[in-house]
Amino acid sequence: MISNIIGAVVVAVVGVGVAFVNYLLSKTVLVKNPQKYSAVTVLRQLIQVGFLVIVYFISKKTNYDPMYLLVGAVLGITVPMFIFTKKLLTLNETLRSKEKRKEEEVDG
Repeated sequence: MISNIIGAVVVAVVGVGVAFVNYLLSKTVLVKNPQKYSAVTVLRQLIQVGFLVIVYFISKKTNYDPMYLLVGAVLGITVPMFIFTKKLLTLNETLRSKEKRKEEEVDG
């Protein structure tokens, strides 16, 4: 039981890393080419699902209960995304404000 919880915590920490990579990917595309942001969401989803599939198959080859590892992985991906989503929304608003100011300077 304790080893399953430790395994879930380890996988959750790796999940936080996956969430951070997805955040960096989204942030980069949002800054450099916002028109392609919708395509990045598909890539992010593939990364997340791939991580969950890897965790599942690793759990089958170890003594860990797959349910513990999958719950840890899902929490590791999901919980940090609340923070990262807020940061992306703030960044998006900042970029829109800058774009709007540039348009006003050109028009004014």
